[in-house]
Order: sequence, then structure tokens, then C-alpha cells
Amino acid sequence: MGAALCAKELASLVRELHDLTPARANGQAVRSRGTVGRPILDEATLSVVWNGRALHLGHTQGFWLLARLARSANQYVTHLDLIQEIWDDDFTDTTVLRAGVRRLRIKLRRGGMGDLADAIVGHHGRYMLSLNGSESHTEVTTTSP
Repeated sequence: MGAALCAKELASLVRELHDLTPARANGQAVRSRGTVGRPILDEATLSVVWNGRALHLGHTQGFWLLARLARSANQYVTHLDLIQEIWDDDFTDTTVLRAGVRRLRIKLRRGGMGDLADAIVGHHGRYMLSLNGSESHTEVTTTSP
């Protein structure tokens, strides 16, 4: 079975689960407002599922970058930590990281995931996957594996 087919099946399952588990208020089914779920990153197919859509990213630095940011969503990760974890190269600099983030955002937008691309926020030598809908954060946390 091809990776694209697996990603489509995964997206279909996510859509079904999303439809089966609506929030309830006074016994009425309603959708939550202002809440954003986490993207699902499937290492088996190297795909991301977001809001019922699946996108095959492949074995790329973009996939691993998104996976790393998703692991610590809503927390900043320093450029140095990302370079060490994703590129594993002492000679890589921040321009390579910025170019990688730019390519990832472009690929996400082309795949219909513009809101996920916009959730990747950079600020003073750090990046974050902001899933709470706000780009202004006062708590800055750096994490290492």
C-alpha cells in the first residue's frame, strides 16, 4: 500500500472520529470554539493529518521539524536545539533552519494546511508550533530531548 493511500485512509479515520466526538452543551451537540487540536504525524507514512486533511511530507527535514515542534507545542524551541536534533551537524547555521521552516510552510500551504503553516511561529532565535490561536506568548520554554 502506498504512503499516499495510507495517508488518505488515516485522514478518513480522523474525520470519522472528529464527527463522532462533538462537544456537548445542555445535551446538544456543538463544536468547540477557539480550540485547536494537535496535528497527527504518522511516522509510518511520513504524513501529517490536520483538520481532516492528510499531506505526505516524506522523509524530509520538514517532516522531522514539524514533528519536533509538535512534541512541544505552544513552547518555544531554540534554533540550536532544532539544528542539533534535525540536522545533527555542527556546521549548520540558522540560515539553513530558516530556509527549512520556509520550505515546510510552503509545502503545508500547497497541501491545503495554511492554518498549520501559520501556526509555526518564530521569535528571537526560537520557533514554536502555536496551537492555541495566539501568537503572543509570555512563557518561553526551551526543551531538549
